[in-house]
Amino acid sequence: MKRITRSDHSDPALLEVIAPVLAKGARDYGAAFFLSRLRGNWVEIIHVATPETGVSYLHPGVGKRPMHACSCAKAIAAVSPELLSHDELNGQLKRYTERTITSRKELAKELDAIRAKGYAECVEELERGISSVATTLGKTGVGSTLSIGATASVRVFTPPMRVKIGQALIEMSHELSSALGWDGADANIKSA
Repeated sequence: MKRITRSDHSDPALLEVIAPVLAKGARDYGAAFFLSRLRGNWVEIIHVATPETGVSYLHPGVGKRPMHACSCAKAIAAVSPELLSHDELNGQLKRYTERTITSRKELAKELDAIRAKGYAECVEELERGISSVATTLGKTGVGSTLSIGATASVRVFTPPMRVKIGQALIEMSHELSSALGWDGADANIKSA
């Protein structure tokens, strides 16, 4: 039965394991935590946990995110660069704010930095005043198609706080990969 449950990658089955961890993150850090997954050639936020204190009203909401301007999507794209093939990028690097990456060359550099750090950041790229941090649940397999992240205002998510959240998310991703039975070498990769 455990094997069957662990092999079920439906949203409800994943949320059974992941949602409590995201809720704890939201409580511990006072920020919204979220789960995203790859759906074809786009990334969708499928669950958001907000802090119980009500202090953080900011949340990403559910739905599609642009591959080049959101931490959850960039984290997935960094481990699956084929998602951003040249044909699919034509006309897709839309500018949302003055900080949005709209150059293929700059996006490639950003994805390299994400792979080196182990997590992605979005600082006012999608919306002014908002930042987020995200990482995948694995570097290959099903885990590479799922990302967990956190979001808050740039006032709260300062550069040192984003590093702290990034490291916490990496630890959470290893814990979740193990809980989901993805204990292969992929789940044990530690960030540099």
